[in-house]
Amino acid sequence: MSLKEMLLPKQASNDFHGGRIPVYGFCLMLLPVTFRSMVHFLKADSGVNSIASIHLFPGDPDPNRVIHMFSSVGGAYQSIILLIYLIVLFRYRNLIPLMFALMLVEVGFRMIVASIHPLTEEFYVRTPPGKYGNLPFGLLSVAMLYFAYRNCQKAALSENGSSIMEEPDRKFS
Repeated sequence: MSLKEMLLPKQASNDFHGGRIPVYGFCLMLLPVTFRSMVHFLKADSGVNSIASIHLFPGDPDPNRVIHMFSSVGGAYQSIILLIYLIVLFRYRNLIPLMFALMLVEVGFRMIVASIHPLTEEFYVRTPPGKYGNLPFGLLSVAMLYFAYRNCQKAALSENGSSIMEEPDRKFS
């Protein structure tokens, strides 16, 4: 099975041959995703001030309301992605590797946004937790992709009745 076939199977199903570790890893990774999306979507300040410790900005009209609104809209999008993750977990598990790849892309986008629009120390009281979580989350995504691919390879080999060490029969003309 190629990486492309694992990430983009011909048919979505609950038949996942990537092993237990990626499934459990996916469940573990959904915990901070759930917390983050709910906080950003539902909390009055969308977590911008109370959790990320971004300073309140003075002004009339209150500029913080605009910041909270846009952060809350971001939380709504995060909640939609969370819903897709949960649908995959319960109904289409063979798409879990694709979800890891998308999580990795999301981490990359967050890092790009942070470099294009950097918030330096004068904007917050303490370093926002998301800043610490990007690298471990990205590395965990890569590790889970590796385990899923390795296990899918093993499953494909055992279905074909061959082992990694066997050389395929070659016909020369």
